[in-house]
Amino acid sequence: MTQIKRKSKRGRRPKPEWQRLRNEIKLHLDDGNYAVVKDMAREAGLSLNKFITRAVMGTTIRKALTDEEYAMVRSLQGIANNLNQLTRCANGMGFDAAAGNVEALLTTTLGLLSKFRM
Repeated sequence: MTQIKRKSKRGRRPKPEWQRLRNEIKLHLDDGNYAVVKDMAREAGLSLNKFITRAVMGTTIRKALTDEEYAMVRSLQGIANNLNQLTRCANGMGFDAAAGNVEALLTTTLGLLSKFRM
């Protein structure tokens, strides 16, 4: 008896029915308004379609973080890690031994947060 191998379907699997985008809305803008909407989408770091969809749905759209803001977030994550380690150390050795390090990290953290909230 010979076995028949089924050929696998090539290409991307079809999306489920609930994920398919079948409806479209046409929007007519003059050149000035189109440029404004396109700039807003670029600043938010979204495609034009995603930006307009989120705007229509009433979602809050925020600007994408700049490289400087990403660096601040990364340093805040590092400080949080250091604070966690200091907390473990303070629980083991006593809080008085770790108080100086905690104060230094706290002033650094507050300085970064004040820059980030601008």
